[in-house]
Amino acid sequence: MSDTDTSALVPGQSTARDNGERIGRSQAGHLVLMRRRVVEPGFVVTVDTPQRPELPSEVITTGWAHANAAFDRLMREG
Repeated sequence: MSDTDTSALVPGQSTARDNGERIGRSQAGHLVLMRRRVVEPGFVVTVDTPQRPELPSEVITTGWAHANAAFDRLMREG
């Protein structure tokens, strides 16, 4: 996703790539990424904010639906 320009993303906006990876800017203005894992099967969803007890800064899962739900949650709450 290094070739994706994130400077144009406004809070609440996300975009998807052809391979299913997603990138967005959360309502609070933080960058949120969902990508496929390289070494093991699954997906990782991250947000560039300090970890809070009520909201993780990273979610690792093998399920596509769970990864999308985590991305959506981090977009709202991250």
